[in-house]
Amino acid sequence: MDVQWPLLIFSVLLGMGSGLLVFIGIGELKGAFKKVRFVLAVSALVLLAAGGVASTFHLGHIDRAFHILGNLNSAFSHELFAVAFAALVALVYAVLSRKDYPGASKVVGILALIAGLVLPLTAGISFMMPARPAWDSFTLPLMYLGTGLGMGMVLGAALVYAKGDAEDAPLALRVAIIGVVCSIVTMVAYVAALALAPFAHESRSLARLFSGSLAVEFWVGVALLGIVVPAVLVGLAAKRSPKASTGGSAVAVKQTAGYLWAAFVCLVIGSVVLRVIMYAVATSVESLIY
Repeated sequence: MDVQWPLLIFSVLLGMGSGLLVFIGIGELKGAFKKVRFVLAVSALVLLAAGGVASTFHLGHIDRAFHILGNLNSAFSHELFAVAFAALVALVYAVLSRKDYPGASKVVGILALIAGLVLPLTAGISFMMPARPAWDSFTLPLMYLGTGLGMGMVLGAALVYAKGDAEDAPLALRVAIIGVVCSIVTMVAYVAALALAPFAHESRSLARLFSGSLAVEFWVGVALLGIVVPAVLVGLAAKRSPKASTGGSAVAVKQTAGYLWAAFVCLVIGSVVLRVIMYAVATSVESLIY
């Protein structure tokens, strides 16, 4: 199956935005990230808006999106409604972050966390269909969720460090590490699911990934840049990160931010390449009949 680039870009951008919303929600629950919460909210809003626009290009004509929104049973409409709700939450939070309404901010922050978890799952579930065995597994929406958490949480932590906020830096780094773990686990789970998919076929086999036509994409794009390098970089960030009690040097904060930015870029590359593979292995069961 050809790569559907508008939908691929949509899923990556909404993943980043969703991960940022979860990062925002965790910050509100912990009373942290106040110095960067406006930047976090605006960044999430921009990513979600850009992703929503990208998805409409899959239709050929943007105006067709309005017709699909009228069909409430359409998976595409579910995705766009979820994006719209998440974007609205991000917008409201951005407004509240400029004021002093701690109660309202916490409520909206919790809504942001929920929206950030639900949106990638909604997008991933829309791809599940028996006709394409490589997609008909709940590990696919989990992969959408996990990679989104990885990208968004590491991006959020990088923004905290870029602001030089040594007080909240340790929490931000812990959240980033959790995000990277989620990304790695769900990536591996989705690849493993290919081996268990029904109606085995060489076009969607592990052999094609490990030593066949998709080997370069898998070993370089997913295994190395999507898994190994981000894990190493967040490990280096944890080692270099200054302690909140000491305040840390500006050099240490800057270096840690650099590790996080590099990890974020690698996570984005890994997420894109894994989705390219997702489309490449999406052969239909019809190939076994005709």
